[in-house]
Amino acid sequence: MNAVLIPVRSVSGAKNRLGNELDDAARERLTLAMLADMICAARAARRPDLVCVVSGDRRLLEFARAAGAETLLESSLPVFGEQGDPTSSVLPRGGLNRAVCLAARALAARRVQRLLTIPGDVPLVTAVEIDALFDADRPAVVLVPSGSGSGTNGLLTAPPDVITPVFEGASLAAHAAACDAAGVGYEIVTLPGFVLDIDTISDLCALATSGHEKESSRVASELLAGRTSQAATVARSAFSSAAPRGTNG
Repeated sequence: MNAVLIPVRSVSGAKNRLGNELDDAARERLTLAMLADMICAARAARRPDLVCVVSGDRRLLEFARAAGAETLLESSLPVFGEQGDPTSSVLPRGGLNRAVCLAARALAARRVQRLLTIPGDVPLVTAVEIDALFDADRPAVVLVPSGSGSGTNGLLTAPPDVITPVFEGASLAAHAAACDAAGVGYEIVTLPGFVLDIDTISDLCALATSGHEKESSRVASELLAGRTSQAATVARSAFSSAAPRGTNG
């Protein structure tokens, strides 16, 4: 059985690297739009039997269920290895990697054989690309790099828990090192829809001008337009305040 896993930390305080550019409501709207697009792409693909979202945020999981995904609440996932099993030592302490690790183990227990994990801020992925990753005869691990070439925007693992995930930072090299340490083969595959992840205002501009008919692209365009309009209003207000006033002679 094949599955796609989309991990998202929370809708509250999401995309905090954009905090100086967008308010909380705007970032929450963007997060949900990206998630909806990714669920839609994964469900449209032929090869996955299951599309899952893992998060600690119940409100976000409710949204994901309405969009057609199965959901996994992180706090409800069993933590294997607590009784002295050596696998407990490789369980990440927290954050995105812990959620992915727990979800991968839970899905492996449900007889999922291949798992494609895509972080929740990669909105331009397509069903065709997802199928391509599952269709080919692949090694145990496939790494799909981000546009920078240092991050991992797609991680195909067979079985799901064959390595411990190390998303964030220079994760491409970290995942390759994890494969080497575990003695498993890996392949790096670049796919256009996996290139863009949304962390900065320039990423948001790229999403808005991508030419894709996606909800997240439309939302990005609206948020940028609103930001430009707000900046123009502030500039006009500042100019009016600074302008010299007439005097009575």
